[in-house]
Amino acid sequence: GINAEYGKQWYQRRVREAVVSTQSTDKSNFLSVSVASFRFETFIFWTVDKMQKFLLLNIVLFVIPAICLSRSVKGGTLRIPVSYSHLTPVTILSLGTDETNLRVLLNTASSEVWVPSVDCNQELIWCRQHRHYNYRDSRSYVDSDRNFTTLFLDHIISGRVSTDQIDVGDMIIPNFQFGEAISSDRDFTYSDQFSGVLGLGPKKVSTTGTTLLTRLLEVGLDDAVFSFTFSVNDSGSLWIGGVQHDSYTGNMVWSTTVSQERWQIKVAGINMGHHTLCSSDCVTEFNTEIEVIVGPSEQVDQLYKLLDAREIAGVTIRSVDCNKVDSFPDLTFTVKGQKLNIASKDYVERSKVGSTEFCFLMITSVEEDVNRWIMGTLAHKPLYVVYDFGRYQVGLAEAV
Repeated sequence: GINAEYGKQWYQRRVREAVVSTQSTDKSNFLSVSVASFRFETFIFWTVDKMQKFLLLNIVLFVIPAICLSRSVKGGTLRIPVSYSHLTPVTILSLGTDETNLRVLLNTASSEVWVPSVDCNQELIWCRQHRHYNYRDSRSYVDSDRNFTTLFLDHIISGRVSTDQIDVGDMIIPNFQFGEAISSDRDFTYSDQFSGVLGLGPKKVSTTGTTLLTRLLEVGLDDAVFSFTFSVNDSGSLWIGGVQHDSYTGNMVWSTTVSQERWQIKVAGINMGHHTLCSSDCVTEFNTEIEVIVGPSEQVDQLYKLLDAREIAGVTIRSVDCNKVDSFPDLTFTVKGQKLNIASKDYVERSKVGSTEFCFLMITSVEEDVNRWIMGTLAHKPLYVVYDFGRYQVGLAEAV
């Protein structure tokens, strides 16, 4: 009926299948009246010339990057504007001297930066549907003469590595290596909210080269600790450089990642109210590639029974009784003795069609079962999540 049809439309929209002038000095101006003075003045000129070149080199290597950094870094923190339409964290990435602006997914599940190439296979739907980077239009483009391959939404994306300047959050990073996506192992579609991917994973080196976070440290950012914050009208910020202490309440608890490949930690327990879903060593991943919360099917099935969640034909998202949502218990994660709660207003989405209200449970399992809980963008609203790139740890607190 209308419940199933609307659910399908919502699911298709929301749940996807979980990237300098050398100064010359006129030597003829140095006149000497004696061999001794000539030699002395020649020595002076040689010294000054070397100093000029040394100063020029330092300007290129240190001053210019510092000026670029100061454009958007205040107090050692870089702020990048974010749009959260449909819970998808997206920002603008500008590439090349022609400043091609592409919307990219801020993806903590990947360390790669890639965008569709002007040379991508036009027979592929994703190539036709999204904007491209055209290396021919940029004077700062350099061919890196190697290929890249990455995994995105269970699909293999491949192409070439290119070098060009990028501008993110109004900060220019010169000679940045990224992927130009040209083909994939099979055709697929992905959200029209973005064209490419900007990876924020914990790895220091990706298949395309040095990661964005590593490059930010190289050009002068003090720390690559980062977090997402939310404001009104589906907007917010990505903060890189430090913890935003006004964005959370209570104490923050830190946990070391169990892998240097993904943002995964172990939590002591996961409960729905008084019902235990996972009792110990529960691996939990923080992943902005997906919007919802995903858990192991056996544990999620228990949750379905507790909330009387009803199936919607053809999709994995389930509906619940809107009249009961306010009485649903919190989903609680225990990390080093500290309890972190996600309330029903955060894990259930209410939508209206005319005068009829529908409620969808934003906690699900997937066909290919997972052995961990995956906290998508949804979980980043009730929880303030801090990613510590340099120390391989995650900080958690309740968001304000």
